[in-house]
Order: sequence, then C-alpha cells, then structure tokens
Amino acid sequence: MPAARAFQLLGLATLLLVASFLDERLAWAALALDLGVAVAALVDYRRAARVPLRASRSWPPLLVQESPAEVEVSVDTTARRPVTLILREGLHPGLAAGPLRRRLEVRAEVRWAYSLTPRRRGEHPAGPLTARVLGPWKLAWFQRDLLPAEPVRVYPQVRWDGRVGQLVALAQRRRLGQIPQRMHGVGTEPYALREYLPGDSISRIHWKATARHGRPVTREDTWERSARLVVLLDCARAMASMDGRRSKLDYAVAATLALTRVAAARGDQVTIVAFADRVLRTVRVRSGGRGAALAYEALYDLEAQLAEPAYDLAVEATFDVEPRSATAVLFTSVVDLAAAELLRESLLRLGRRHRALLLNLEDPELRALAAAAPATPAAAFAQVASLEIQLANRRLARHLRRGGIRVVNTPADRLALEALEGYLAIFRGGAASAAARL
Repeated sequence: MPAARAFQLLGLATLLLVASFLDERLAWAALALDLGVAVAALVDYRRAARVPLRASRSWPPLLVQESPAEVEVSVDTTARRPVTLILREGLHPGLAAGPLRRRLEVRAEVRWAYSLTPRRRGEHPAGPLTARVLGPWKLAWFQRDLLPAEPVRVYPQVRWDGRVGQLVALAQRRRLGQIPQRMHGVGTEPYALREYLPGDSISRIHWKATARHGRPVTREDTWERSARLVVLLDCARAMASMDGRRSKLDYAVAATLALTRVAAARGDQVTIVAFADRVLRTVRVRSGGRGAALAYEALYDLEAQLAEPAYDLAVEATFDVEPRSATAVLFTSVVDLAAAELLRESLLRLGRRHRALLLNLEDPELRALAAAAPATPAAAFAQVASLEIQLANRRLARHLRRGGIRVVNTPADRLALEALEGYLAIFRGGAASAAARL
C-alpha cells in the first residue's frame, strides 16, 4: 500500500507531465520518476514485510457490561531502526462502538493501553490485532495480523453499590458466620418446645405436647433455612426493549444473579428457569459462593427472543422442578393486554402451591407517552393506549394481591433492590416497605 510520501512524488511526476507541453523531454522525466517511485515503493514494501514484530494482548480478569475496563497491548521488535506502525483493534459492536486505531513508534517495546466499556452481555469475537508497518523509506505500508481473533466474554453486573451491595455483602458474611442475624416478625420453622408463659399466643401452643405433659407447652419457631427458590426469568419480546443503554433483560438477568447470590448465601436451594415461548434454560444452583459463580456462567449470554411469553409453560416447569412448596419469583414486563390475562391465570395457579412474587418492569416508553402532552392525533392515540396498558397493569396487580400474590411494579434501576427486599420480606413476615432491614 503506497504511503503519503509516494503520493507526493507521484504528484511531482504529474506536474512534470503538465509541463511537458512546453518541453517533451519533461514527459520522459515524469515517466522515469513514476517508474522509480514504483520500484522504490515495492522495495520499501518488501522491507516493511520483513520487519520482525511480536504482540500480546492483556485482558482484564472480568469484563462486565457497561463497566469500564483497561486493555493493554504490547508490541516489541528486534529491528535496528525505529519502526512506525498503525495498530487497529477490530472489536465486535458488543464490545465497542467501532474499531480502535493508534499510531506508534516502536524502538524496542511499546505498550498501548485503552479503555473499553462493553456494551452487551455474551461472548463476542475480538477481531485480529492488525498492524500497518511503514517501510524505512516511508514509501509503502505493509499490513499484517499480529494477533488472531479470539472470543471474549462479557458478564452481567457483578458489583453492586448502595443498598443492594450492602444486602449482598451481609448475606455473604452471615454465611461465613461473621455477624449475627437479626430478623423482624415471627419465624416459620419449628425450633423447640418450652413451657407456656403468660402472654404467649394461643396459636403457638403445641397441643400434642400439652396433652402428653399435662401442662401447656408452647412451640418456638425460628427462621426458615434451606428454603427453595424458583426464579422465572422472562426472555420474550417485551424484555428486548431498551431502558437507557441496557435492555430490560439485562436488568432482569443482573437482578436474578444478585437474588441468587443472596439466596445461596442463606443456604437456600435455587432453580432458575429462563423462558420465552418455550423453556430456554433450567439452572440449578448449589448453596454457597461457587453455586452463584456457576449461575453467572450459565446466564451471561442469555438473549431475548422475539416471541410471546408462555407463562403457562413457565408455571408447569416450576411444578416440575419444585413439586413441593417453595418461593417463586417472576421477572417480566407486561405491555400486552392479552399477555396480562395469561399471566393472571398462570400466577393464580402458581400461588395455590408456591409463595409467588411478581416483579413487573415498567416500560420507559409507555411512561414517557403517558406523561407527554400529545402534539398530533397519532400521539393522542398512542397516549391513550399507553394509559390503558398502565391501568391494566394496576388492575392486574390488585387482582393478584387479592389472590395472595405479592406484586411489585418497578423501574429498571430499582429492580434488583425490589427483588431482594421482596424475597427477604417473605421470610420475615413484615411489610414489604420494612423488608430487608438488618
């Protein structure tokens, strides 16, 4: 590939051709100059091809969606002269908005560090590291790949700030026995029997032990341990819409993994069912930190499907994976009135056997349409439709609450917090507003 200096010399030859109208000998000079530049550029190209170059790329230990990370590229040469080159990183759109380029002068070794903010979860190819090497006469470039393409994994959010980070950290410490656990409300799991004391609730009297001992005996309960949790993760059409720079499914996956970490740290048995128009994945998570790590491996590349959610199939899958009474948490976003009716029927059926919690992601576009003043008839019709969907969601929530289903309508940025507080509130017997206070 010719370099800028070669084009400058060829431009000079063009001027000689123009001047050859005055003296035809200038035409022969221009032809000789063209031929000389071509030969010199070819020689320079071959010399650039023989320049010894080695490269290595250092990725951070973990790439997380929307979290800046530093990538370092190292290039070294054994050439006697400084080498001019242009490096190009051909990155997948899930990793960067476009390829990155950098011009470098390499004398022995040079390092190029650049910041990378992954845009999408999953496994993406990092294209080959390409170098254009300038020949010693600066007449030609030689292009070659210094590093081959390689797959790179981008994980969902793993580090949490604020209240969510506090809950995750405290759950981990309780698992290690570093701090005592303080709960509010009444426990649910039998712990011991003791003699009846004035003020004890009649509902806590153990009647069989009372008859056996001939005096009132009270049952003491503790907090339920080794509970069972089923997380239903909607991966259908509505979850593909964007909320800022991330999709609804991105937020739901991150919240699911935060909930899994807390539940596994408590010693609970967790099963995650990802579904759209069919069951996509079923992941069983062991208690402890290693189980949560396996959940990240299993869900990091989960993508939304352009299909309608089959809530009834998700409920059937819940009965299959957990036939006994458990807690079921559903992450979804209801923007279709027909889907809302199917969701209502499915959750009421689920609630007959399991304690159910619905986390309904609000749609930012519907909120914006409902709040904005319509400027055109089409905008007015869109606003009416958005208001109808919001009212249908409120009616759905009231109906489900009457059936014993906990319902939380939440924006995406509060999804993880609402999921943790709603889940912990189930075991504390307190109100949802006071849930998860430690």
